[in-house]
Amino acid sequence: MLDADESVELRALQARAYGRSGALSEAEAARLRELEAGSVRGAEPPLPEAAEPRHAHTVPAASGGVDVGGDEVSVSGAAGATVTPHVDSAYAALRQHWRLAVVITVVFAVAGLVLGWLIFADRGPAPMQLTAQQEEWQGTIVASGGFDAGSVRAMAQEEDVVIWFATKNESADVCLVLGYEDVTAPACTTREQAMVLGVNVTLTKPVGQNQNYDVQAQMFLTGDGEPAVITRSYITSPQSTSMFASVEEADAATMLAEQTELDRRTIQVVGYDDQVPIWTGVDSSTQRYCLVYDGSMPDPPMACDDSLMLADADRTLVLDIAHDGETTRYEYQFGYGQQYLTVTRGWESDDAARE
Repeated sequence: MLDADESVELRALQARAYGRSGALSEAEAARLRELEAGSVRGAEPPLPEAAEPRHAHTVPAASGGVDVGGDEVSVSGAAGATVTPHVDSAYAALRQHWRLAVVITVVFAVAGLVLGWLIFADRGPAPMQLTAQQEEWQGTIVASGGFDAGSVRAMAQEEDVVIWFATKNESADVCLVLGYEDVTAPACTTREQAMVLGVNVTLTKPVGQNQNYDVQAQMFLTGDGEPAVITRSYITSPQSTSMFASVEEADAATMLAEQTELDRRTIQVVGYDDQVPIWTGVDSSTQRYCLVYDGSMPDPPMACDDSLMLADADRTLVLDIAHDGETTRYEYQFGYGQQYLTVTRGWESDDAARE
C-alpha cells in the first residue's frame, strides 16, 4: 500500500502520462510503474516491464478531484476499486494521429472523384456512327491528303449527305466537308473567320427525274473551338425557282399544275394550316397571282388577284374556306415588302382568333 505522499505522486504522474498530450521521461515512467505496482498489489499483477505507461488507461470506480500543478485530475474515491491499466495501443495511436487519418481519407476520396470524372465524364456528343458505305466515303476524304492527319470526323447527316469537320495547316484552318457517294463539297477558312462568319457549303444530290436535294450546312465555332453545325435541305428543279420541303411536296406541286392552269415553275408553299399546305402560283394564261387551298383534290379552292404582277404596292390575296359550319379566312400579303400568310378561324365572329 502507498502512503499519502506516494499517492499524491502517483496521481500526478498518472495525470501527466494519461493526459491528452502527456509524456514522461524514462525515469518518471519507471517510477509510475513502481507506484502503480504498489497500489494494486494483491489485486492484479503489475504491468509487464516492456509496457509503455503512456499507453495505459485507468478506469476509476468513482472519481473525485485533487489539484496537482493546477490541473484537475481524476482519482479513485472507493477503496478496493479495480484499476485496469491495459489498453489497446492501436486506439491510442489513432487518438494521437486522428488529423493525419482524416487528411488521408479526404485525399483518397478526392482522388476517387477525380478518377470517376476522368472515366465517366461527358466529353460532348458521341461520334456519329457511319455505315460501311459512308466509311468508304470518309476514307476517300482522308486519302486525299488535304487535311491534318486524324482531324476528319463525321458530325451529322442530312438526307443521307454526311457532314464532316476537319482541319488544315496544323489546325490553323477549319473545314466543312459535305459528301454523298463520289461527290464532295469542301469549304475551309481560318479559325478566326469561322468564329465570326462561319463556314457555308451546299451539295446537290439527285433524287429523281428533274429533281434534286440541295443540302446546305453552316458551321460556327464555339467559344472553346468546337464545331457547331446547322443543316437544312429542300427539293429544287432545274426548270423552277421554287423550293419544296420533300419529294412528296414537289410531286404535289406537279399534280397541282396539271389540275389548274398555274405555271409549274411558280408554284410554291407559303404556309400550312395544321398539315394542309397553302399554295401560291401564277396563272399561265392570265398572269394573275393565285392562292390555293390544299391542292390534293380536283378543282381545288383558289382565289386570284386581278391586278398587274408588276404593281409597286403590296397586295393581299384572300381565300375563305367553310368547313363544319365554321369559316376560315386565309390572307396572303405579297409584293415588294414582307410576305406572310395569316389564318383566321371563325373570322365572321366578334371573337375571331388569329393564328
